[in-house]
Amino acid sequence: MMKVVKVAFVFVLLFAGCSPSDSREIISDSITTPAIHTVTNNELNSRHIIYNHNYDNMDRGNHDLEGEVVIDLQYYNEHAISRGDIVYFKNSETKKNLGEYSISRVIGLPGEKVKIEKGQIFINGKLLDTFYGRAHRLGSDLESLKKALERNDLEMNIRKNIENNVDYFQQYSMKEIEIPDSSVYLVGDDWFRSNDSRLFGPLSKDNIEGKLVGVLGS
Repeated sequence: MMKVVKVAFVFVLLFAGCSPSDSREIISDSITTPAIHTVTNNELNSRHIIYNHNYDNMDRGNHDLEGEVVIDLQYYNEHAISRGDIVYFKNSETKKNLGEYSISRVIGLPGEKVKIEKGQIFINGKLLDTFYGRAHRLGSDLESLKKALERNDLEMNIRKNIENNVDYFQQYSMKEIEIPDSSVYLVGDDWFRSNDSRLFGPLSKDNIEGKLVGVLGS
């Protein structure tokens, strides 16, 4: 009888070790990609507006989303806001250094808890394992920047800039906060240049007026 109990106990341990519980320690996003869709003039319709975004908070190394972008003003009349969305929002008077409107990426949803540890975003204590879940500068994350410093052919000023970015990301942490039920949390793709919820806090959904659907192309 004792042998049966021991075998059963070992089986339970093995089953627990193979359970999907470990996978729940991260949050992933299999839908959102870094690629930016191009919207042609023929695809424009009455629900779209052209917004001239002359700022580099979403730059991933190719001047992404600088210039004319296409906003769908009716998207959120038909869909819920999702993590990874790039939203077009109206700034309140308290949000300094931004124009009347801006764009940024949703990383936290209503009711969730957000914290940052050394440039890595956590949602409800789980690592946000996505391309936008960790600090970036011009498309390079912390590990990429560290690898770049191994090169011997870097000019002194470039090396210094990279070192500053590495120091900034390694030290960047934020205590956990809870997002109100009526708000979302925004973080731009270029952390070094972005004015977002890390500075002005969760943004009310009432301030979101549309979703970015791409850049305007020919």
